[in-house]
Amino acid sequence: MHGAIYKAWDWEDKYHGHSMNGGVDHTLLECRGCETVFYETSSWNSEDVDPYYDGMGEPQYEYAKEVQTYPKPEAKTKPVWFDAMQKVDAQLHNILSQMYVAQDNHANILTAIGLRTALDRATEVLGIDPAKSFEEKLDELREGGWIGQTERDILGVVTDAGNAAAHRGWEPDIREVAELLSSLEVFLHRAFIVGQKALTIKSSIPARPKRLPAPKANGST
Repeated sequence: MHGAIYKAWDWEDKYHGHSMNGGVDHTLLECRGCETVFYETSSWNSEDVDPYYDGMGEPQYEYAKEVQTYPKPEAKTKPVWFDAMQKVDAQLHNILSQMYVAQDNHANILTAIGLRTALDRATEVLGIDPAKSFEEKLDELREGGWIGQTERDILGVVTDAGNAAAHRGWEPDIREVAELLSSLEVFLHRAFIVGQKALTIKSSIPARPKRLPAPKANGST
């Protein structure tokens, strides 16, 4: 810890007789591992309390504290191959980056919309006409051999979820977001990471030897 200061505050509504008070601990810290320096606040107020019973059965309470750090730690939800998407397509990488920020902050509606947007951009990178509908894009992915029928149905759910979030305010829960994200990541990983690496191996695979012509039968003319 490099420094700390506590700031208390009070508020009073003189006209209605309401009042509140609280405080904020401001701390400058440094990670002992990576040596990153960050600023942390721990705040409380008199309106936010957690009640409980002590060992004697008497009601007690303690103030709930909200802790925030700046800069915010990197999202831990990104796959290990995420940085490689920058070389695939900078726009797709940017969409995914913002989508992971939304997920890390539990903004589930924005995450669902981001999933649909990322899928839309991915189809464009693969050469599919962006003017087509999502259903047509998914069908073209299947017909082009990028996905099978089962994955086409799964990505259709990702699309429907994004549409529902964008146009009807539907909010998936954390489990649903994780499943939708996993489905998209499987597709992106195979289409842009594993598939591309496999294609680079093709040049090092020796060609199949040509078959020697069959010897002519005796007595043939």
